[in-house]
Amino acid sequence: MPRNPKDVQRRLNMLFDLWNDILNKWEQGERLTREDVIEMLKREYERERISPLRGASLPEDIYDKEMASLYVVGKYGMGLDEQYPDLFDTIFYIENRYDKITEILLTTPPEQARDKILALVGGNLTDNIIARILRIRFTMVYFGFADEKSLRTVAEALAKAFPDKAKIVSKYVRFYIAFKVASHIYRGMVRDRLTKEALKQGTALTFEGFPGSIPDDNYIRKIASEVFRVPRRVLDKILTRGKRERESSRART
Repeated sequence: MPRNPKDVQRRLNMLFDLWNDILNKWEQGERLTREDVIEMLKREYERERISPLRGASLPEDIYDKEMASLYVVGKYGMGLDEQYPDLFDTIFYIENRYDKITEILLTTPPEQARDKILALVGGNLTDNIIARILRIRFTMVYFGFADEKSLRTVAEALAKAFPDKAKIVSKYVRFYIAFKVASHIYRGMVRDRLTKEALKQGTALTFEGFPGSIPDDNYIRKIASEVFRVPRRVLDKILTRGKRERESSRART
């Protein structure tokens, strides 16, 4: 069985430990709320100095969104949803709903999927909900519980079911490609510009049909630097520098 990449294993270890704490409290009769667990999650990330899975921005609700990681590891990595259904219904009701939507997108024709999805989201599919739906499958791919093809299928099905939201789906695909390249740089799998470009363009080809989804190097740099903390000197060897980076470099010399 292949070893997990170091960044994945580090997050898994932290989330396994956090799950142990949550289950201990739950079994002792402490009825945790979603807000309680979000706060526990935030404390652990800050203590371990681990960034939530994210793009270039840091939204105020990032830890609420990062509950997807705890949910995915608990359900697909530990099988806890069957042992603790009440806990999942109480704490992960948002992730449960969006996970059901991904299953609908994987198994139902677009015209039928649209009606089912609208029923689950109260008739209002916002841009934020679209990002959260895709985040569930992205998180599964990141932790190794699903393959990239399934993310592509979900993205394509979502864009077909809701053509008016295709640009939002393309934006998320752009994030995924940038995150993938950034993580490969961190893992030492991408060490030069040629390999970086091959990975970026090759991944974009697997998501054909999403125009504007190829990320620029500045976006990749932001994720690599802030999420994976890759040193600037490493990034400068692999990524082209935008105007801001060039001016910053000249100011230091």
